[in-house]
Amino acid sequence: MSFAELAGSRLDTAAFLELVLDHVSDCLVAVDTEGRIVLINAPYCKLLGGEAEDFIGRHVAEVLSPHTRLHRVGRGEEVATTIPLEVRGCKLIARQVPVFREGTIVGAVGLALFSNHELLKKAYSMAFNSSIALQNSRAGWSAQYRMTDILGTGQVIEALRASLALAASHELPVLIEGETGTGKELAAQAIHNASDRAHGPFVWINCASIPEQLIDAELFGYEGGAFTGASAKGKPGKFELASGGTIFLDEIGDMPLSLQASLLRALQSQSIVRVGGTSPIPINARVIAATNRRLPEAVRCREFREDLYYRLAMFQVSMPPLRKRDDLGAFIGQMLARLAAQHGLQARSLKPAQRVALAGYAWPGNVRQLEGVLLRLLMTGEVVLPADDLADVVAREDAPAPETFTLGARLAREKRRLIQEALVRCDGDRTQAARLLGISRASLYRELQLAASS
Repeated sequence: MSFAELAGSRLDTAAFLELVLDHVSDCLVAVDTEGRIVLINAPYCKLLGGEAEDFIGRHVAEVLSPHTRLHRVGRGEEVATTIPLEVRGCKLIARQVPVFREGTIVGAVGLALFSNHELLKKAYSMAFNSSIALQNSRAGWSAQYRMTDILGTGQVIEALRASLALAASHELPVLIEGETGTGKELAAQAIHNASDRAHGPFVWINCASIPEQLIDAELFGYEGGAFTGASAKGKPGKFELASGGTIFLDEIGDMPLSLQASLLRALQSQSIVRVGGTSPIPINARVIAATNRRLPEAVRCREFREDLYYRLAMFQVSMPPLRKRDDLGAFIGQMLARLAAQHGLQARSLKPAQRVALAGYAWPGNVRQLEGVLLRLLMTGEVVLPADDLADVVAREDAPAPETFTLGARLAREKRRLIQEALVRCDGDRTQAARLLGISRASLYRELQLAASS
């Protein structure tokens, strides 16, 4: 009869049970209420140097040790858990518990959890040290930004907050898209801290800054000696460190194509294999990715895997650039006050001309660039805008497609530039700016309204 047939046969339930117990590596013995052995498995028989028939029916204290308490447990006198026990010169760690039938004690079972005490201590030490090492590796992986750190009051930013809150309410992977400096990591941290994983680690990796030959080890970890220069103890990867929390894959669009298949496999199977390892390790990390590239275009150019894109982009968040926000003036004021408090600098209020210059600039570097300009303003009182070449690049990116690029559109942009320059020169005085431009004050107001609505 096969093992499966034996397991499924009602008539052979007892034989099947004995077979299973004989294949358990630890020693097991059962007694009745009088302390007589009614069941003993093969590992215990091997330790005792006999067969099951040699011990069945005999008193457990006579067979094992006079110091055993199993017969007392079988009478309901006590319960002994994880006690030391020496049998035939072998030190065991035993667990002894009573057996009940319909509320009445009918005997007891004793299980030697380990037949080698030194091996038990070694195994426990390895597990304990591994746990401590993993905890130490996770130290410092936390998210500091929350929803309240996202400044702004306009419709654009309120829509962004709503999108981030929705992303935090579920476990789907999130893809955050946006230009450089728009605050993609801030958004990722805000999602993490608003989610059910807020008490877990927030682990990040910049996929563009790690050499191609090391990204695999950084993401998935490696076993000791897996490659030249590897630690002899091995090292957990970012996915392991992020267990119970969030892993943030920044600049995912720059991940080498050769490694995208490994990432996709990990996301689909919810497990990873360390470099040099042979066994899969389950992972429990929420994935948030970010990029300043247009991934659909990268997919079309075969620079990014289409299946990985769909896996990462189950929920998408788009970070608005500064030039497309409807609250830029208020945002600049909030940012100026926050930077002054953070760096211990004296708070400053903007002059009209400074406000016009800051609000009218294209900000190709977005919030990161704005922070640098505002810090210099706080320290020197001056607004120093970068050269126009970067701003011109942004203007060209925002320009109409070639087929709609008309002379009128180009003249309108040049008109807005001249108006901005006049306002800066006149320190925000619109009457003087209109006079400088050679137009009426009403015409200037009309042009400003047109610019605001375009």
